[in-house]
Amino acid sequence: MPTLFISAGLRFFLVMFDLINEPFHIHVGDGGRKLCKYWIFADGSFELADSKGFKQRELNDIEATLTAQMALIQEMYGNYCTTNHIAINYKTKRSS
Repeated sequence: MPTLFISAGLRFFLVMFDLINEPFHIHVGDGGRKLCKYWIFADGSFELADSKGFKQRELNDIEATLTAQMALIQEMYGNYCTTNHIAINYKTKRSS
């Protein structure tokens, strides 16, 4: 489970098995009881997929970090996929 970075005591990470079987997403956890997952879209936007234990204020802080670090996140994801021969696979946005 590669760690992309740690911010404010939270680990932003990928799960290799997930990268093979699901569109790109990032997990964020505190190493204990709190964990969430965000789908990442090719345009750099994101969507909360699941959250356990985080309060809305904490999710807002996580989302601010995702916004600030998105270029780095996408670069690291692309590099990780290329190095490990995994197809780059972003989630497709639903039509409104």
